Amino acid sequence: MVQRRQLPDIARYQALRALSDALFTQASPDARPVGEQAVAVATRRRDWPGASETLYQLLVQCERQSDYVAATAYCQQGLELTKAHALPDQWRFTQCLGVLAVDTKDAAAGLRWLRVAYHQQGRATQVKPKERGGLLLNLATAFSVLQQYDSVLYYAARALPPMQQAGDARGQGSVYQFKGEAYALLQPQTPTRLDSAAANMRRALQLFRRHQFVSPATASALALSRTYRQMGRPVASQQAAELALRLAQQTPMPEYQAEALACLAWAQADQGHAARSFALDNQAQDLRDSLFSHDKAQALAQLQVRYDVKLLTEQKRAAEFEQRSQRAQLHSLWLLLGGLTTTIGVGAWLYWRLRRQKALLAVANQANCRAVAEKEVLLQEIHHRVKNNLQLVSGLLGWQASTLPEPALVAALSASRDRIQNMAMVHEFLYQADNLAEVRMDQYLRKLLDSLKVALDTSEQNIELSMDLAPVIMSPKEASTLGLVVNEIVTNAYKHAFQGLAQGHLHVSFASRPMGFQLVIADDGAGMPAEDAPAKAHSLGMQLVRTLTKQLKAKLSVTRSCPTGTHLEVTRA
Repeated sequence: MVQRRQLPDIARYQALRALSDALFTQASPDARPVGEQAVAVATRRRDWPGASETLYQLLVQCERQSDYVAATAYCQQGLELTKAHALPDQWRFTQCLGVLAVDTKDAAAGLRWLRVAYHQQGRATQVKPKERGGLLLNLATAFSVLQQYDSVLYYAARALPPMQQAGDARGQGSVYQFKGEAYALLQPQTPTRLDSAAANMRRALQLFRRHQFVSPATASALALSRTYRQMGRPVASQQAAELALRLAQQTPMPEYQAEALACLAWAQADQGHAARSFALDNQAQDLRDSLFSHDKAQALAQLQVRYDVKLLTEQKRAAEFEQRSQRAQLHSLWLLLGGLTTTIGVGAWLYWRLRRQKALLAVANQANCRAVAEKEVLLQEIHHRVKNNLQLVSGLLGWQASTLPEPALVAALSASRDRIQNMAMVHEFLYQADNLAEVRMDQYLRKLLDSLKVALDTSEQNIELSMDLAPVIMSPKEASTLGLVVNEIVTNAYKHAFQGLAQGHLHVSFASRPMGFQLVIADDGAGMPAEDAPAKAHSLGMQLVRTLTKQLKAKLSVTRSCPTGTHLEVTRA
């Protein structure tokens, strides 16, 4: 109807916009072509704000349908249009590019785009409070993915006033949820920070439930359950997990149901109900197994989207380069046309061969990318499950230790539990990482040492822990082995080197060597007697250090510092 009537351009544009919105609501494949017609009509009328608004609505609709490739294409069109005509809403397209990058696991690039959008928005006028708060929350999201939790707290706090001004309950709840999760993850984890985390999560949960936002309310309840467990409150953790399970069952959300069952299993284990914990964990695992194929397909699609988005950008650059090359070739052909007919024919044949080989290579590369993406998804799932199983074993060991009267057995189980948590940490790094074959040792060791400091610090002592860690890359197997070495030596230093001392200093450094690495752990404690040197000691911990050092094909050396203290080196030159 719209296409057959001879309407004025303004009426035709408005009708096409309305029809496109209606078709998107019905998930019709004609929605995008109709919207693109509206853009063309607005462009013909030189209605640049109208063309910009329509492009923005197109990319928003495509993003909602998870069509990130089309959304990226509309973002690029919108940026070119707003830049060419100096429109004030250029920040919206820049922000969308940042959000799309974060959604496709390229958080660093996403943060760069979002920062540009933030500066562009600052120069714009008539920006709605909800839009200002939304951009600040998107910045908090990017920093959260990058694990920079101080910045998450900063931008979430700045997003609260505009969200309150806009009366946006969902936005206010998101602010409190961001703050709660940042406090829970900020290192070192202190009781004060965990209390702040729980308080913010409770406020978010109340807002989401009051306004019937079921999905974010479920996520808040799950985060609150995990936080209560960190605080050592298993009953409260169980109650929050039960609430999350009820909410997830109201609007069937199987992923949240599985996570709620897993949280309930942990809560039961912490309360000493081993049989109930195993039953709940089995239910959670069964539900995860039923969702595995779907999750795998989603993850594979996400990886493919990243590939397609990058391919789209490269195609644009290639097209611009090819246009310049064609102009240069045309100029050269006119100069050489008279005497080079044969050469041109040979050149054309070679050019055709080259284009055909490039096309075949592109098809092969695409197939390889999909195969690699599928293997990455499978490996990530394996590392995730190994980490969960190791954490469950650690929880059961902790419960078992709490039931034993003998201090020696409790100490042995606690040491074993620490070693298991160390191994689980490597798998946690791997399933969250983009590269499953490498571990950044500075990030891994910093998290491990912070965890050990929180676990071993006491109110009677003030032990300063300093670190100098180089960004050395190691394989997962070697990273796990070296992590166990660090765990044993640092734990031994806390327990023995500073025994009876009110304060002390422990320094850990890790550096690269031409053919390996050098790990140095030094303290200013009481010093290790000669008969207890690691090379001679027969304790389980030091036997483990010697064995692991040999596995790393490294050498262990110990020297006593002057006047007190011990200096240990594990070196692979």
